[in-house]
Amino acid sequence: MSQAGQDQTSGISGRYSLALFELIQDEYDISELDKINNELTIIGNTISQSEEMLKIIKSPIYNAEEQFTAMKAVLKILNISSTTINFVGVLCNNRRLFVLPDVIKNFRELLNNLKGKMTATVIASTDLTEDQINNVKKVLAEKFSQDVDINLEVDDKILGGLIVKIGSKMVDSSLLTRLKLMQSNMNEV
Repeated sequence: MSQAGQDQTSGISGRYSLALFELIQDEYDISELDKINNELTIIGNTISQSEEMLKIIKSPIYNAEEQFTAMKAVLKILNISSTTINFVGVLCNNRRLFVLPDVIKNFRELLNNLKGKMTATVIASTDLTEDQINNVKKVLAEKFSQDVDINLEVDDKILGGLIVKIGSKMVDSSLLTRLKLMQSNMNEV
């Protein structure tokens, strides 16, 4: 297993994502892996946009049954398959639902590795348009000579610019970092 593969399977979230990935890979074909990845992406987007969902998955005041009941109701509304619902049930029963966002990222990286793609996390101060995302993909694909999948995160604290993380590399061209660097340089004068 490559270093990238080892990074994705370490820790609790890595073990759960690898278990789900291998289960789907053994039972089905790559189209099913794509389907599960798409469902996990939908779940991840829902979690990131909903304070209530974050409370359900992170708060220790809910027991496993309450978590699964709430999650199952939401997942059925999202038209998620029984395979993914059952997987979320396993996380709930094992009191590991809090790792779901990391499981989603790890699963995507495992699938991208299988397809020969890289995953880049791009942090922007606002949502990017499709054209902007495609431009970032193009630049990264040229730089790394490989297809790149973008995991977009929005953090208004960076004020502007982008932070791009791919593998062990990071490029920080955020306005916040530039301002801090300017302040540091001014303090040295």
